[in-house]
Amino acid sequence: MPSAVILLHNANQLADDDRDRFLACLSTEEVLRYQRFLRPLRQREFLLGRILLRFAVARLAGVATDAVCVTERKNQAPLVQLPATSATPPHFSLSHSRGWVACAVSADTALGLDIETLDAERDVDAIGRAAFSVAESNWLASRPAGDKVADFYTLWSSKEAIFKLMSAQAGGAAPPDQVAAGVCLRSGPGWHARTWSQQGLAMTLCSGDRLQSVARICLRGATPSAWSQQLS
Repeated sequence: MPSAVILLHNANQLADDDRDRFLACLSTEEVLRYQRFLRPLRQREFLLGRILLRFAVARLAGVATDAVCVTERKNQAPLVQLPATSATPPHFSLSHSRGWVACAVSADTALGLDIETLDAERDVDAIGRAAFSVAESNWLASRPAGDKVADFYTLWSSKEAIFKLMSAQAGGAAPPDQVAAGVCLRSGPGWHARTWSQQGLAMTLCSGDRLQSVARICLRGATPSAWSQQLS
């Protein structure tokens, strides 16, 4: 049955030495994109995301991390390629939020991942009315006050994740409403969603096929060798 792994790490934990070591692993095109980000935190998020991607793909495919080739593509997710003798690269999806970076991989099915930092100071009802469909904003307005912030971010991350999933699929359809008959949907034609709350984040993983299992791992340390030891 299909399965997936989500690796989570905090870019705020990267030291300057970590940054320099990770930059040496990137392609020329990736370094140029890294340099175009103006905010240091966004640079660290991008950098950590590309290293997590290489690590996750290599681990799932059974190849060395430096054997994973990542190519930039304008307005698209990067292209991942493995050595000619290896199998087809795994499916993947990346997301970031306020320093947190997540990478999901699966050998079995297309993915769309989104993480969002919960912020109780935002006017989630107003944002919902502006960004959600009528059915979705009405559903949010009906939620208990104590649950509303978490419910808003769960719905928001679900919409982002399904958009990423459908963008990754050939001829992807327009993302559907996430609420029908007053109920927040968890699946539909060609998509299945799983949601969690972790590290102050709302997290949604959408998949083309229903996943039997999803491992969520918050990594420690700043080297692939340390991550490998944690996962062994």
